[in-house]
Amino acid sequence: MKSVTPSITVFKDVQQAQLALGYRTFGVKDPRRYALTVMDAIMGRGMSSRLFLEVRERHALSYDIASRLQFFRDCGMWTVSAGMDESKRQKALAVIDREIERIRTVKVGAKELGRIKEFLTGNFKLSHEKLASKMFFFGSTMLAFGRLVTPEEQISGVKAVTAQDVLDVAREVLDRRNRAVSWVLPNGTQA
Repeated sequence: MKSVTPSITVFKDVQQAQLALGYRTFGVKDPRRYALTVMDAIMGRGMSSRLFLEVRERHALSYDIASRLQFFRDCGMWTVSAGMDESKRQKALAVIDREIERIRTVKVGAKELGRIKEFLTGNFKLSHEKLASKMFFFGSTMLAFGRLVTPEEQISGVKAVTAQDVLDVAREVLDRRNRAVSWVLPNGTQA
């Protein structure tokens, strides 16, 4: 039996199409969370991410595009959001899908993996210069794990991720059976 991707389209008084593409993931206590965090950064965190470079810079299909990873106690979600001209939405989705398939089938190179780990650890250290960010981190780890996770433990978890770890978690999480697609389109657009 062929699986069908859940999809919803809503029409509103907007100027551009908005895409939200989502995948179910595992919860915060899963040890693969570090590999998924690295995969998320490779795909859609910042201007050097794959989705930003391919969809926005190389193909000019989107005004903005990013991914986001969110963990809850027993599940989570990885999402891609993008805004684009309505006429480019199908091609944009095709390029996004191509990049998702690439992360699922081809190991990330050592240089890209190293750069992403430095990006994540650098951002983490920088955010911990703010007291509020530090307290939010400690509070969320107490709620999730019943103990304080140290910054060193968090950084070590990210640094330990291998290219094989990223490939394995991408193959599992980015399965189309775990995917949902939603569009907000300008009024009068053909779905």
